Amino acid sequence: MTQEQDHALLQLTDELKCHLADVVNGVQEAKEVRTAAYEQVELLSKKLTSMLKGRELLPRRTLLALDMAANTLENEASYAKEQTRVTAMANAIRMTLGLILLGEAHEDRKPGVPQIV
Repeated sequence: MTQEQDHALLQLTDELKCHLADVVNGVQEAKEVRTAAYEQVELLSKKLTSMLKGRELLPRRTLLALDMAANTLENEASYAKEQTRVTAMANAIRMTLGLILLGEAHEDRKPGVPQIV
């Protein structure tokens, strides 16, 4: 990976962590879903899986940020106004983490299309 790619990954990770914190804080503090922040998380997660697809070495701090956000959302879901939605958000973040660990990207998984391994 080039220095330019490393820099782009670092910027993407920092932006993703900022939006993850906004989503988690919204659920923890106000017991609400911050839709705009979560939409950014979804968008950046897709970019992240594409950037990390197939890489053997992964940035630990990125994986940790995703894992912590998913855990916190799972723990806070029962207290949130939109429990089902918060649980779905945690599951989506967990899926992103899983895809990264598998070396895949979101666009590799198409609903209704069987995956040939």
